[in-house]
Order: sequence, then structure tokens, then C-alpha cells
Amino acid sequence: MKTLIALLVFGMLASVAFAGNITGTVTYEGDAPARPALTANKDDHCIAAVKGTKSEALVVSKGKGIKNVVLYARVRGAKVTLPEKNPVMDQKGCAYYPHVLAVPVGATVDLTSKDPVAHNVHSHAQKNEQINIQIPKPGIVYPHKIAKAEEIKFTCDIHAWMTGYIVAVPSNFYAVTGAKDAENAWISSDAYEKSADTGTYTLENVPAGTVRVVAWHEELGSANKKVEVPASGDIAVNFTSADFKKKAKK
Repeated sequence: MKTLIALLVFGMLASVAFAGNITGTVTYEGDAPARPALTANKDDHCIAAVKGTKSEALVVSKGKGIKNVVLYARVRGAKVTLPEKNPVMDQKGCAYYPHVLAVPVGATVDLTSKDPVAHNVHSHAQKNEQINIQIPKPGIVYPHKIAKAEEIKFTCDIHAWMTGYIVAVPSNFYAVTGAKDAENAWISSDAYEKSADTGTYTLENVPAGTVRVVAWHEELGSANKKVEVPASGDIAVNFTSADFKKKAKK
């Protein structure tokens, strides 16, 4: 009996104690290019909503932080669990919101819209099912399951300037830089650009041992680093724009 109790206690301790946090920054080297202005040419609502907005393809803060970088820890043998509530990819102000949404593989994303005009949700998936659907009015929800790991670009065939990404990762340890504030509210790209953020991120409770930290950005490409996660405490893994490489075009 004592042996059994000891094993149970050890198992509980192992599940709690033998995990560390990966923390770091993702920063831009040199001067970031100016964000080009977006122009809407259809629907009065969109023309008014888009006026004065800029591209979200590369957003760099005053502190050199890069927004919308997806980071995750690739942990050998770790089982991916799904969120209790479906993540939401919204359309608001004739833009995908958030611009980049990270989810674990197998998750179902609720595609919806708050705009009073019709949007056409067109996914450009390579490994997953491609969809091309219309959301004609606010409040309609289209559940879309993403079965395989992939970075999926979404566009709107009605409004050509609209782009967004859903990034499905094979991990429960993931984050998106510059996505939310301390109150868990989404941060606009304009607000982030004015901030002093340094592209900070945290991957919490990553199992101890050798893991690979992967970073992806729609414009810069991808980067990765192999690290040893401690049994407790933090380990710093930083990236700069120079670490990223784009995939070779086929």
C-alpha cells in the first residue's frame, strides 16, 4: 500500500512539477517598412469602416516587437487536447478579426460576422478541406473543423482587401504575439504599432525535456529553435526577424 501511495504521489508531482515556461520576444531588426493603406471599393459600410486603416501583414511596435507571430512548442509524445469552447474567427469592420488565430489541430472554429454586409469566406487550405461559403448577415455561425496542422489563408471574394489566417498547430503550448492585452481583450494593429511591446510571449507548463519552439509569420516565414525545458521555472527563447526564412516557391 505504501508503495502504491508513493507511486501515486510521484505521478501527481511529475504532472505538476516537471514542467517549465518558455518565455521570450520576437523583434524586428532595422527599420520596419511602412504599413500600406487599405482601400475599400465596395459597400458603403466597408468604405467607411476601412477608411484610414492599414495592412496587418507586418505590424511592428515602437519597441520593435512583431505582432501576429504564432509560436508553439513541439513536444514529442504530448497529446493535443481541444478547447472547451470553439475559437471564433469574426468579420468586423470588413476585416477578419483577429487577423491571425492560432488553434490546436482538430479544433472547430466558429466562422461568423458582425458586419451588416455579406462576406464570402474562402479558405486557401492545402492539407485541410477548402471552404468557400457566404455569410450573408450578422449572427450566422459556420463551424469549421481543422483536422491537420497548417497555416491557412482566408480571403473574401466580395471584398478583395480582406485577409486573415487560421494557424492550426500540433500542440497545446502556443501563443500569438501582440494578440491580447492584460485584460484578455484583442489589441488592434494600430494600437500595437504605437506600443512599446517587444513581441513578448509565454508558453506555459511545457513538459520538461527537449522541445522545438516554432515561430511563424505570414510575411517573414518561419523559424525554430531546439531547447531544453527545465523541470520548473522559465527558459528564454528569443527570435529576431533575421531568424525567419520563407518557404521556397515551388
